Amino acid sequence: MPRLVLLGDSILDNAPYVTPEPDTAGRLGELLGSAWTVELLAVDGATTAEVEIQLRRLDGDVDHAILSVGGNDSIAHIEMLGRSASSFAEVLHELTRLQSWFADRYDPVVRAVQARAARLSLCTIYEPPLADPHLAKLARIPLTVFNDCILRTAARRGLDVVDLRTYCTSEDDFVFEIEPSPQGAQKIAEAISDVVAAAPCASAGRVFAR
Repeated sequence: MPRLVLLGDSILDNAPYVTPEPDTAGRLGELLGSAWTVELLAVDGATTAEVEIQLRRLDGDVDHAILSVGGNDSIAHIEMLGRSASSFAEVLHELTRLQSWFADRYDPVVRAVQARAARLSLCTIYEPPLADPHLAKLARIPLTVFNDCILRTAARRGLDVVDLRTYCTSEDDFVFEIEPSPQGAQKIAEAISDVVAAAPCASAGRVFAR
């Protein structure tokens, strides 16, 4: 039976936020049935730096890996949203620095996972509806910078992408502002199952969106 492994953060490891309903891994198991074995190695709160620890727990290589990480990396820079700037050029410089910072961390993680999986699909970072609407709008800018890195990495390496920004679009998809709700977990599982079910493509780099 082929193995599907889930790596990353609470987008995939979300049982505490959906109990007693199934988490993303559980929903995936229901959707894929006996055709796949679903293995959850993702850890709530993980950053890109911690995916390597998850890979150490992986027994052998796998048929398909899903990587959803980066949201917690962005939280580490949330203070920049309240920082003043003397010019627009200064803002752009800070965003450029942020992009380089994330790319330097994300690209090696993708390479490491790709070395252990016959097929790898990446997930973008969704845009949660924060309690402060103004802050939520501002947060989309650095998230867009991170997502650009994810999409560029996928295109460069010929990897499929699940654009979670197009799946989790309702306030009901979230709890505690940034975590997947039962409804959100269902949508994420459906999105991943669509990618898993899609035939591998020699010229991958496809974006799965709703």
